[in-house]
Amino acid sequence: MKKSLLLFVFTMLVSLSQAMQPVPNSKGAMGGTIKGIVKDKDLKTTVEYATVSVFTMADSTLINGTITNAKGEFELKQLKPGLYYVEVSFIGYNKKTIRNIPINRDHRVANLKEVLISQASEALGEVVINAERLPVQYQIDKKVVPVSRQLTTASGNAVDVLESVPSINVDIEGNVSLRGSSNFTVLVDGRPSILEAADILTQMPSSVIENIEIITNPSAKYDPEGSSGIINIITKKGNLKGLSGVVNLNVGTFNNHGADFLVNLRKNKFNFHLGMDYGNRNFSGDRESENRTIKTDSTIYVLSDGESDRERLGYGIRTGFDYEINDKNSVTLGLRYGGRQMDMGSDLNYTEYSKFSDGSTSSVEKYKSYDNWNRDMEFYNANFSYLRKFKGKGHQLLTQVNYSYRDGDEKSKTERKQNGAIVDGKESTEKGPGSHLDIRADYTLPLGGKSKFEAGYQAKLRQSEDITTQSDYTDARYIPQPEYSHEVDYKKDVHGIYALYANQTGILGYQLGLRSEYTDREIKYKGETESFTINRWDFFPTIHTQIDLSEGNQLMASYTRRIQRPRGWNLEPFITWSDAYNVRKGNPDLKPEYIDSYELGYQKRIGEQSISFETYYRVTHNVMERIRSVYQDNVMLSSFDNVGTDYSLGIETMLNLNFAKWFKNDLIGNVYHYKEEGDYTTYNSEKEPTVQDFSTESFNWSLRNNSTIMFNKTTRFQVNVIYNSASKKAQGERKGFVMANIGLKKDFMKRKLSATLQLRNILNTAKHENISEGPGFYNYSKFDMQWPSIKLNLSYKINNYKKKRGARGENGDMEDFEM
Repeated sequence: MKKSLLLFVFTMLVSLSQAMQPVPNSKGAMGGTIKGIVKDKDLKTTVEYATVSVFTMADSTLINGTITNAKGEFELKQLKPGLYYVEVSFIGYNKKTIRNIPINRDHRVANLKEVLISQASEALGEVVINAERLPVQYQIDKKVVPVSRQLTTASGNAVDVLESVPSINVDIEGNVSLRGSSNFTVLVDGRPSILEAADILTQMPSSVIENIEIITNPSAKYDPEGSSGIINIITKKGNLKGLSGVVNLNVGTFNNHGADFLVNLRKNKFNFHLGMDYGNRNFSGDRESENRTIKTDSTIYVLSDGESDRERLGYGIRTGFDYEINDKNSVTLGLRYGGRQMDMGSDLNYTEYSKFSDGSTSSVEKYKSYDNWNRDMEFYNANFSYLRKFKGKGHQLLTQVNYSYRDGDEKSKTERKQNGAIVDGKESTEKGPGSHLDIRADYTLPLGGKSKFEAGYQAKLRQSEDITTQSDYTDARYIPQPEYSHEVDYKKDVHGIYALYANQTGILGYQLGLRSEYTDREIKYKGETESFTINRWDFFPTIHTQIDLSEGNQLMASYTRRIQRPRGWNLEPFITWSDAYNVRKGNPDLKPEYIDSYELGYQKRIGEQSISFETYYRVTHNVMERIRSVYQDNVMLSSFDNVGTDYSLGIETMLNLNFAKWFKNDLIGNVYHYKEEGDYTTYNSEKEPTVQDFSTESFNWSLRNNSTIMFNKTTRFQVNVIYNSASKKAQGERKGFVMANIGLKKDFMKRKLSATLQLRNILNTAKHENISEGPGFYNYSKFDMQWPSIKLNLSYKINNYKKKRGARGENGDMEDFEM
């Protein structure tokens, strides 16, 4: 991609210089011209933004270059007399070379007419299998989702985009899971962030995202952290010469609003960009719950209902530049500053009473509870990369350094009131800074033909401090509780090395990799002499294969081994109050999860139609689970343990149908069977153990359908319907739900201005119901989301801003030009 970008910049510069300095031919008139129209070989449709470059036949010197217009047309002028060849390339297509094109006194204009390029099917590269017009582009180790296809998410964030993405499930409260697991890694432009995965996805506006990559079986080159894979967010970058940019503004019901802009300046070998974003999202609704604490002779009932509000405010500024020092060396620098504020509050009416074993019932107690949770954080990020190219195509060394820092605090407060007076209350705080430093170097060595060797090193250095406090409401004031106040220092350094070998023999392409990581972790608690340390080596083999059965007909299989390390708060061996009704306690003896993941995929393209199947099987060892139990009356304890092994076996399919030029339909289905085998041990006040079974089994499925109608070239309408089935857990069940959204987009001013109207949850069916039960307790909760959610997004392009495009392809066909 970088090489193609550099070629594009260079050809545009040459084109500009040629335009400023016309070259006379032998007769003193202007030079010759090469022109034509680029089309898809199979579909016979024109290809916009394809890169066209002209070279001399004598020494392959690049003379001029351009990109095709909206009709696929190109024209290269001011050529001196001579013999030339033309290369045409575009992302997802094989490179096309037309040789022996004469420009002389008798042939001043060489009309190539239709230049037909075929879709790429090269294994092991970053060439996409499907054309860009499809909603998902498949590569050997990832799925790429163009965000511009999703009209119903134009004013949303990354979570909204992921609702209609294969392999992803999003519940009604915005919680994301990747093939049934919430343990995954989120990268931004291929780089890690100090933010938690959920924070990145909710804070990133969809309008600044170009693509989202879903990597369920990453190769050894990637960080193996995250049990179910990687979500990589690719942000927009300008690619036109001079000044270009885009501005977005969105407003909506329930105090939803936001704005962002990105400007890009490209001149000679220097490219600079600057962007800012601001967004406020409100997520409110009605909430009700029923909690039971079951004792030997009685059951305590606590019922609640009322309103709940959740508001997320995020803002950021990013800037950076890339500079091509010469044809062998280039550097990139990026800076980002941002912040976020999250507020969750509820105003609930409570009813509490007890039922006894003899059938009697206690008196009913009624009260109101006001809960508020606030999280405020600022973060900084700086990244630097240096690319060194050596002799030989593809021979290079890429070095990257990424540093992140964050600081903030979290506060929660619960007050119970009767007759307007506070009768009980708790305040909790959690704060502390943290820093991430990532250093990596990736070396690529072509070995001839289609084989190559890659090796690299990566260091992930993490440090953070966590300070927690708690105060209880006593004697009309909040009094600190020292026994629930703690200070913890975390340090975790992971050093990894990897090697990859890739080759293609006939129709078979394969990639073999091995990664090894050394973990050095230490956790210290203030006032305690004991610390918890880990020093361990882990090994992660990966295998990826691909068979090109025929054009547009491919079979892929892969195996990877991954790891999920426990998070810091999972390891804290003390009680921390989340609110007046929930506490948590970590387990410093938690072992990491080890995941063996197998995939078998098939894709078939028939004209503009496509179908894909992916079968996956995942085995997780040392499964880390949150275990709920009764801490005291009406208070639940969440603890953590390694309970055993789980198994997921499923099939995922995607069907893309173009019923007509004006009507496209994308259908995504996922069906999987989940099984968990394990147990855990609890201890009573006498330290007597009790073994609890934690086994479960469930059949789960989801279905998503996107229908797009093109009324004309400037007007599109989209309907999006999502259904997630019920899913059982070892300690309960999550109910299924359905949600429908619609979007309408209209372009104005030659597509410089576009307006998108979105309506979400139009049927008011988006509900979130959970049941959690175990020894001594039963919990039921229900949340009805606000509706209808209406949003309007306005987008204006400066100087006809376009998203960054690239051109790749090694297996291009060649032909001689015929006059």
